[in-house]
Amino acid sequence: MAREHANIRLDMWGDADWRSLSRDAQWLYELLLTHPDTNRAGVSDWRPGRLAKMCTGTTAEDVRRMGRELAAKHFLVIDEDTEEVLIRSYVKYDGVLKQPNLTITMANDWTGVASPRLMAVIAHEVQKLRAAKPELPGWKTDKLSTILAAPTLDVRSDPKPDPSVDPSRDPSVRGGSDPTVEGHSTSTSTSTSTNASHSADARRRETALPKTWAPTAEHIKRAKETGVNVADEADSFRLHAETHDRRAANWNAAFTTWLKKAKPKPASRRPGVSKNDEWMYR
Repeated sequence: MAREHANIRLDMWGDADWRSLSRDAQWLYELLLTHPDTNRAGVSDWRPGRLAKMCTGTTAEDVRRMGRELAAKHFLVIDEDTEEVLIRSYVKYDGVLKQPNLTITMANDWTGVASPRLMAVIAHEVQKLRAAKPELPGWKTDKLSTILAAPTLDVRSDPKPDPSVDPSRDPSVRGGSDPTVEGHSTSTSTSTSTNASHSADARRRETALPKTWAPTAEHIKRAKETGVNVADEADSFRLHAETHDRRAANWNAAFTTWLKKAKPKPASRRPGVSKNDEWMYR
């Protein structure tokens, strides 16, 4: 069910953390909260250049700066690698768990999130909300069973720096790391050095798109099912990666995310492709 409105809490103006934000950061938060593409799990595309076009005089770097401020104060969680952003408290305050139908939509939207980190944060917020408000009607929905059993991540107590707000990292370079989930962390005294090492390892694993990269059979299958031209999308994906000097640890996963956001285009016969083989390009 597509959103037709957004719930905005009036009491947020009494929140000291909210008031401590800059005017620009508050604008970006409200933009994401009311953006048509934000799903029922509170996740939207993180495309700074596209978001910047929503307000005259705003640049992509402006949006990145606002995003870093919001992420530093845990209003947003950003995954640069999958180009997704989460409004952390969305499920808690939007009221989706008050309505079983919206609960099902939220659960379905959660399964479509590409970022493991964002999935774990949403799972934490949902499980925390269940403990606080067990009377909500949404808990009767079987669709929530996977989220309620999923690994969780509390970004407020996560000792590992969020890569999107790490000041030592160039914000224009894509990248990310797997979430540290609850129940798998080490002591505070050892986690800092361990996480720093993991972060360095993750950066070393990130590479430019290999010249030999090509869509997998799973990509072709997904494109066929959604009516997307996989060859055209692969060409656009390569061009985007080369133009913006992108880096990623898993390019096949990055292309899967790209395909999820691709829109079908009118079919046309490609030169030299027989009718029987045309399905590969749809």
